[in-house]
Amino acid sequence: MNILTIDTSDYSVVGVAHAELGASDVRAVRISTDSRHHAETLTPMVSDVLNESGIARPDVIVAGTGPAAFTGLRAGLMTARALARGWNARLVGVSSIEVLALGGARAGANEVLALIDARRKELFALRARPMGGDDVAVISGPEIILPRAIPDIIERQPAVLATPRPHLYPELHDAVEVTCTPELMVSLALSHMARQEAGENIDLGTEPQYLRRPDIQGGVAQPAA
Repeated sequence: MNILTIDTSDYSVVGVAHAELGASDVRAVRISTDSRHHAETLTPMVSDVLNESGIARPDVIVAGTGPAAFTGLRAGLMTARALARGWNARLVGVSSIEVLALGGARAGANEVLALIDARRKELFALRARPMGGDDVAVISGPEIILPRAIPDIIERQPAVLATPRPHLYPELHDAVEVTCTPELMVSLALSHMARQEAGENIDLGTEPQYLRRPDIQGGVAQPAA
């Protein structure tokens, strides 16, 4: 089973992996650090990873659902939906911030506080614990927090920080750098698919997690959360 992954919760990350008998092998990946031009970069990235992996179309598309800024997240999900319809491929959604938590768990953390840049000097945050090697159990979140609140949060409830941008704020200097790589996204998606097939109430949809309104709503800028 060939799987295309697309995530635009922070960086644009696109990849192809082959999955068989619960194991996955990454065939190609592209990462763009331009977090403001997702729409322009996604299509060439998808073309590149498909060409490199030697497949014409995937069997499954896994899309990150955020939380994230409105425009970038919308670009990624609309691209994934359009490609899934055009190729008649199965579309599966996974929470981007849970993917980051899984990356932090694999770095050896017993508890992870995953963080994504929310702009306006804020962060999206989710706390989770490892649940096997391919999944996490969400403790709280996602929610919006201020960077300056992190030291107090960690002092009250110790956790390893996991984020794509550990240098974004001074409070993140000890964070584990994690991105929504194809390997992590496929692992979480396969785990969720298996749990759903086993009868659990697992959401595989691609409804975006915005957590707040777009930066421009009704013609005026919105205040910080």
